[in-house]
Amino acid sequence: MNPPCEITVRVLLPALRVLIAKELSETYGWTQTRIARKLGVTQAAVSGYLAQDEKEVILPPFQVEELSALAKSITSEINMKRLTYTDLISHICKICLSLRRGGTICHAHKIKVHELEDERCAICMQLHMTLADVPELRRRILSEVRLAVDAIESCPDFHLLLPEVFSNIVMALKEAKTISDVAGVPGRIVRFRGKAKALMDPEFGVSGHLGKVLLAAMRVNPNIRSAINIKYDADVLTVLNKLNLKYFSLKRDPLYKEGEDELIKFIEELAKRGEGWFDAIVDEGGFGIEPNVYLFDENATKLADRVVRIARMVGVIKREKRSQEGK
Repeated sequence: MNPPCEITVRVLLPALRVLIAKELSETYGWTQTRIARKLGVTQAAVSGYLAQDEKEVILPPFQVEELSALAKSITSEINMKRLTYTDLISHICKICLSLRRGGTICHAHKIKVHELEDERCAICMQLHMTLADVPELRRRILSEVRLAVDAIESCPDFHLLLPEVFSNIVMALKEAKTISDVAGVPGRIVRFRGKAKALMDPEFGVSGHLGKVLLAAMRVNPNIRSAINIKYDADVLTVLNKLNLKYFSLKRDPLYKEGEDELIKFIEELAKRGEGWFDAIVDEGGFGIEPNVYLFDENATKLADRVVRIARMVGVIKREKRSQEGK
């Protein structure tokens, strides 16, 4: 048995104890005895913590910046006497749960136990997610994106549409303002054994780039609620035209090096022109930017149906080309 608790006990807790002890001592001037009482350890243990190099105690999968930020937040609350001993334990447990629910511990655990990836493990999410964690509207959107991902994974030709940066599919709340209001797939949809596969179940706030693209598109037309990125090539363009989809093409300025900003500004210009509904944005790529097509629709399942149809049509074209080359 290899539960994720092992990562917490062996790596997370020892690192946090060291970081919190050093922060209380160096920043707030606490004595070793006082620190020991607060952390529930001996004074000798605290002496050992203070002698350690934080870069040596913070081990993979964690990073110094990640745990240092957590420790500074906790010690600030401790020093201001906002945390009782019970509060401190509760705070640590909440951090652990957060890291297990799609965070660093979750990712590391799936790398350590390969079977969990194939079985799409969601144990920690199911055990610790309450109704208060996910309001009804957000739960509906997560379910919608999950259905869309299932349709994409079931399409044998979708791998033909995967760009080198891989794909993602996102859906936003109706009044979405920030990335935290947009649900997507952590780690994206990748190529796995010749098929498309989502690395994890959908979550909110996990897709920075595509989330920003969707939010920009929603400012053009608020009826747009979902987006996906796919590979751009001549065959995909042929299918877009066959389906009579309305799209705009971004021809990048070779002197402009801010890839994401250029795409967002392009979409914002569409809003200023009052273009209304559009089905896709064709980003022809540029310096360090892979060409991509961004498709949009009212919801994730409708978008998945459309992109699956595109994948099938592209598959037919590519197989016909291979057949002609073989003659």
